Amino acid sequence: MYTVTHTITREQYVNGKLVKPMATESLPTVVINEKTMTFRMDNRTLWTRYSLGMINFSVALYGNMGSENVLENLKKAAAACGDYFAPYYGFNAAKKISSLLVVIAVNGSKVAEALEAKRDIAAYETIWDKQIDELATYLNELNPQHWPKDTLAEMFINLTALWVDDFRARLNKDFVADSIALDNIVKVAVSGIPNHINKGYTSIADTISRGIIAQSPLEFTE
Repeated sequence: MYTVTHTITREQYVNGKLVKPMATESLPTVVINEKTMTFRMDNRTLWTRYSLGMINFSVALYGNMGSENVLENLKKAAAACGDYFAPYYGFNAAKKISSLLVVIAVNGSKVAEALEAKRDIAAYETIWDKQIDELATYLNELNPQHWPKDTLAEMFINLTALWVDDFRARLNKDFVADSIALDNIVKVAVSGIPNHINKGYTSIADTISRGIIAQSPLEFTE
């Protein structure tokens, strides 16, 4: 079942770029069914692997357990997040998103290494800001109505800041701070913050999945 709430213009994308507006028609803007629930949960799983993959890297690095393989797995998790976009925006768009998520993660690994060596991380944080701006800009171009650039940028900036919080906590063996950082990472990337009075804080995973559903609702009707 779905609800038609207003008339919108459906857009056609090829290789991640708008090429031709399709005829205006009444489309469902909210689709709630088993298909959309599975779609959202699958995306949450992908973002759990990606966001916590960086923490696994720090565990391996700081524990002298061999971080190279963990970083490769993190890159694979980034690629999987990008693949999620392919059916809706094309292979090239998925590939670009994957590559941007990879470079954000690789820069995060350098931050973890710098903190272990007691080096300043300001330069890496500046790099993160530029990488995040590029990713948020590109996602906004794909889906301007449902993926505001400023919102996405804020989410990813918060995610990277929480990675740093967790790195510092692990280095200092502050397990309370470590637990708090991990909890907040999951909220920002995966689950959001529920609020039964207001909308609460939507996670990266849910912002992405809801945006795809809202932009291409007929793909999810049963």
